[in-house]
Amino acid sequence: MQSVSFDRAAGFYDATRGYAPGSAERIRDGIVAATNASRSTRFLEIGIGTGRIALPFLAAGYRYAGVDLSRAMLRVLQGKLPGDSPQLVVGDATRLPFADGHADVGIAVHVLHLVADWRATLREAYRVLRRPGGQLLLAGDTGADEDSPDLAAPAPVQAQRAWREILAALGHPVRTGQPGIRLHDPAVRAELEALGAQVHELDLAEYERPPISARTVARGYHDRIYSSDWARPDAIHAEALARLDAWLATCPDPDTPYTLRGRFRAVLARWE
Repeated sequence: MQSVSFDRAAGFYDATRGYAPGSAERIRDGIVAATNASRSTRFLEIGIGTGRIALPFLAAGYRYAGVDLSRAMLRVLQGKLPGDSPQLVVGDATRLPFADGHADVGIAVHVLHLVADWRATLREAYRVLRRPGGQLLLAGDTGADEDSPDLAAPAPVQAQRAWREILAALGHPVRTGQPGIRLHDPAVRAELEALGAQVHELDLAEYERPPISARTVARGYHDRIYSSDWARPDAIHAEALARLDAWLATCPDPDTPYTLRGRFRAVLARWE
């Protein structure tokens, strides 16, 4: 199975994955604190995309470079930057186009589940970090609202849960078609430790999403805005949507927007 390119998502990614004002800056500050970074720290983001994580670093004057498999996503990011933009490279996470010891801190957010060879991705990240002292921060969003009991969860979270349950009932779980591994799988920690790293799991920051309703969540599944839906056979996807529409018809609160909150969690590997 090949790594997943986000070319098809470049036009709608920012509108569907963004943070509420202030959240991206809190995430940046959490990363800086966890890695003890300074203005001289050289960051390299693997899977930089349209700059959701990178832009607050660049605005604050940090040294930041990025690589992404999707040329279209990088074009969107370049359109947001001034002429003296950072080093942005089209490349594969399993064969990074950077020299040994290029960066002090590597960052990869929501990447490992998308790559064809996650072990090669970790080895490449290790290669391009300086030693001793290099750090690799693997991170992702975890919705705090998802911890709520079913009846107490906001309607958009209930819609997300309904979608997962529908796909599971159809024998096609939501992650089917993604080639890599989830961030907190114990195998990730084992691989990093085999590379000689000290590994820590951290909660770095709290974030908020722009308000969203259950109907908007359902529309996202209809439009296949998430990579987990791209490889699903059309017939299965259509049946899942029909069942989701039936669920939405019973939802007592489908159109009220809710601000969903969560935690930005990381696995931090350090090579002393």
